Amino acid sequence: MAEEPKVGRASVGRRSQGRARVGRAVGKAPLPENAKTQMLALGEQGPPPVFVDPTGGRRRWLRRTAYGIGVLLVLALITIWVTQLIEPARPPARPCPSAAPAGTCPR
Repeated sequence: MAEEPKVGRASVGRRSQGRARVGRAVGKAPLPENAKTQMLALGEQGPPPVFVDPTGGRRRWLRRTAYGIGVLLVLALITIWVTQLIEPARPPARPCPSAAPAGTCPR
């Protein structure tokens, strides 16, 4: 009788309860970061980047501009909020009917 190849986990003798014992690993799985994908093959170089700014000037300019716009928007919001706190909104005045005598329209 031929001996069957051992596949799966290695035989584990009985140990004390509460401790797991893992069998010996067979083979080595490839790491996912080194595996080939269907979308891109590793190692291919693409074209060089079109917009390169090694000094970081463009990034600084954009960040300062964004901060400036943000400060202006916050100031506008604070201004609207303060004007609402100082004097609450009132409904608009009703127009006087054309038949009313002058000076009798309520304000």
